[in-house]
Amino acid sequence: MAASLADDGVAAVKAGKYAEGIQKLTEALDERAAPLWHIERSKAYLRTSQFDLALQDAESALHISFDRANRQHMAEAQLRRAITLFRMGRFADADICAFWATRLIDGAKAMEDDGQQHQVDSNGDYAVRAKDLQDKISTDGKPLFKASRENNLAEATRQTAETRLKNQALSWRLQALTQMEKLPVGADGRKPHLVEKYPVPSVIKGLPPPTPPSTVEVTDVGSENVSTTNVASSTSGHGAWEKIWAQYHEVYTQQKIRCSFYQTDTSLTVDLFLKNLTPAQVAVNSMTQAIKITPAEGASLGTYSGAMVLMLHGEINPQATKYNVKSMKIELILQKKTAGKWPALRCDDAEIVDNLSISPSQGTFASRFIGFVMTLGYEDPKELELPDFDSDPSAWYAVLLGKLQSKLLERSGLLSAPDADVPMIDKPAETATSVLDQDMSTTMSSGSTSVYPTSSRKGPINWDSIDDDEDEEDVSKKDVNSFFQQIYKDADEDTKRAMMKSFVESNGTALSTSWSDAKRKSYETQPPNGTEVKKW
Repeated sequence: MAASLADDGVAAVKAGKYAEGIQKLTEALDERAAPLWHIERSKAYLRTSQFDLALQDAESALHISFDRANRQHMAEAQLRRAITLFRMGRFADADICAFWATRLIDGAKAMEDDGQQHQVDSNGDYAVRAKDLQDKISTDGKPLFKASRENNLAEATRQTAETRLKNQALSWRLQALTQMEKLPVGADGRKPHLVEKYPVPSVIKGLPPPTPPSTVEVTDVGSENVSTTNVASSTSGHGAWEKIWAQYHEVYTQQKIRCSFYQTDTSLTVDLFLKNLTPAQVAVNSMTQAIKITPAEGASLGTYSGAMVLMLHGEINPQATKYNVKSMKIELILQKKTAGKWPALRCDDAEIVDNLSISPSQGTFASRFIGFVMTLGYEDPKELELPDFDSDPSAWYAVLLGKLQSKLLERSGLLSAPDADVPMIDKPAETATSVLDQDMSTTMSSGSTSVYPTSSRKGPINWDSIDDDEDEEDVSKKDVNSFFQQIYKDADEDTKRAMMKSFVESNGTALSTSWSDAKRKSYETQPPNGTEVKKW
């Protein structure tokens, strides 16, 4: 019975029916523990942005596999753990877990004390770099694909599966390290938090069990809607707080505003990706440590109807704030009060209340959300005095964020002098280039697109027309190819020659990075098991 339920659950997850998959896999796991079932349910939780539950399932799979001494399942669980941590923005931790997965595949002892999580610099930041990984692969000089000619089909199949898994782990390592290096020094994503290689899952440690999967309903492949009809109906206590979080998470997923930023020692440029707005439709107030953007009557910030408050990590000069409303985004140009790099854009806890999503997508766990709201002084959900959710979820969400924003601003001391020295920026900056690219000769007339000088044969690029809201799940489909492209791009001439010779001669079935090995060897086509070579 359990196996049948699990098979149905795995099929549902593959078909994008995540709620059904979670339900069936949960029923199967209630009857019997199985690491692969936990891994499949972890995928479903991850694709519905329930990161804490996805991580919990990955750790459960790892714990069970370790108890059963199943090396293959341990490696798969560590990789699943790495992917989940990557999606959570914990890039250093993601690389560590992916590294542990590769060590298991290589045959290292399960309890090997490799010290990977302790490789930090004087700031406590993870010290491993993407170039370190690329250099190691080139130095090893081993084919990235192993093709077995042995007659033992089972052994050949096992080697193929291990090679594929290792390539995935290496690819996720490269992505994690690349993303980590884009973060400012001291950012949380650069810090290793992992203590145990095989942690006891949080549910075993006595923490509250995960919310029943029936509270999650996904109607379309790739979309997410958190149903509030099946959430615990109690009006007080933990069940009521979970209901508030589920409602908050549902609307946040639909209305979040994508955001990115970059900085110098003296300035910050923040991009809010909101389409089809005009300068007359937004009002921008600049404070010492916060920016408030209010839509005009009849307008909205995307699908979000409320005002957006960006609470900053440090202080800025309000009078020097400029902004530019473009066809695809609002660009804020801020001048720091004190020179120096900030470890993050926002102050602590601001991401819970500002409706912004800085890529890669990061969610707010139920436990963190509930703990945060209670630290603001709300001991019971009734004290929030929220309108009816079912009547107007958007209005409910705007009221909730408004209350939480005010409390956080008060607690942080950012409203100690309300409305003092808070000038309204009532017109956009003349051009973005006048602030950011003063040495460039290109000028832009009002309403024109941002086209910058370029030597590219493809011609100038309209950066305002680019929408980089990429589905993180697509990464796994192209990660191996991009991984090899990156290796080739950064390799020396001998490595490139070896890669080209082995790849071309084998018709794409073998790849070597060692020229000393490749120059003396002829590569034959070695198709995957179950296929045969055809000459046309």
